[in-house]
Amino acid sequence: MSSQNISPGPQLVRVNFDPPQMLTLISGIGPNLARVIVQLRQESGNLDLDTLEVLIRRSLSVRELDQLDFTENPMLAAASQASGTEEDYIDWEPLSRSRVQESGFRSTPYLDQGPRGSGAV
Repeated sequence: MSSQNISPGPQLVRVNFDPPQMLTLISGIGPNLARVIVQLRQESGNLDLDTLEVLIRRSLSVRELDQLDFTENPMLAAASQASGTEEDYIDWEPLSRSRVQESGFRSTPYLDQGPRGSGAV
């Protein structure tokens, strides 16, 4: 039996290790986005499935997931922890309705009239 008859399976893309050229094997990732992903990895640490799906703006299929490896890169984790400080993070909370009104928001009259409209006949 010849080893030439065995075709290699699809190459596994190591999301947290591979260079931009390998990341372009993921459907929806071109050269520019691949460079952005590498930069994001270097600045923020390891990527997970949710982050990758946000970046490519779609969910990955089971077939695509079988070709991805999300093993954490310890060098990325150490680098992001060493460079990160408390000042790098913004503590935010969503605006409540009361805070929006305090900021000068005014409703338009037709929104305040309820289901019947102006009531004028």
